[in-house]
Amino acid sequence: MNKENKVAAVMRQGFTLVELLVVVAILGILATMAVINIAGKTDDAKITTCNSSVKTIRDAAVLYQTAKGKFPRSMDELIEEDSQGRSYLGEDCREDPWNNEYKFETKGVKFIVISAGPDGQFGTDDDIRSDKSNKTQKKDE
Repeated sequence: MNKENKVAAVMRQGFTLVELLVVVAILGILATMAVINIAGKTDDAKITTCNSSVKTIRDAAVLYQTAKGKFPRSMDELIEEDSQGRSYLGEDCREDPWNNEYKFETKGVKFIVISAGPDGQFGTDDDIRSDKSNKTQKKDE
């Protein structure tokens, strides 16, 4: 094999700059698509978690009412241990997924737990309540 054939063989062993740029561009597009698809799911997961939490807190309040004859006035009454050493909820139930405290409402014999939702403001359309079915609004946006 002469010197020119050896040089040509060595040059064919690697990738060209254009080939490397095409591969990097394809990987960048795939990564962007993955991030876009995953990023929107975080809010959906928080809403689902919050729906579950408000129902759990409401159920704990009903158990409290059954045992004490009245609904709790604050989250502390559900979290702190009573004289018999039992509590109705754990400390981690104090705040919603957006780090806002839950609010209670009593309407007759109904006990309602409310989260301010993603915007952190009570009384808006994104509030999550134990007395209503809350679907994510992502599909409408």
